[in-house]
Amino acid sequence: MLDKRQPEAMVHPEHGRIPAVKVLECVFALTPDGPILHHHLEEMDVSEVSGVTVYTITGRQPNAERSRCQIIPPLVPAFPELG
Repeated sequence: MLDKRQPEAMVHPEHGRIPAVKVLECVFALTPDGPILHHHLEEMDVSEVSGVTVYTITGRQPNAERSRCQIIPPLVPAFPELG
C-alpha cells in the first residue's frame, strides 16, 4: 500500500505557492515553467495551513556545509497537485 503523505508547498517570492517535497533537510519545489528549486530547512519557516505543510522562504542563509549538498531531487510526478 502506498504511503500517502501530507501535501507540501513552498511560498516563493517570485513564483508564489508552488508544489514542494522535503527529502531529509532539503526542500525541492517545482516552478510553473519546470525547473526544480533546491533549498534547505534553515532557509525557511515551516507551518501547516489547511492540511498542507507550507515552507516559506525567509532570506536566511543555508548552513555552510550545505554547499556540498548532493541530494538528488525527486521526479516531477512526486510533487503534489495543489488545489
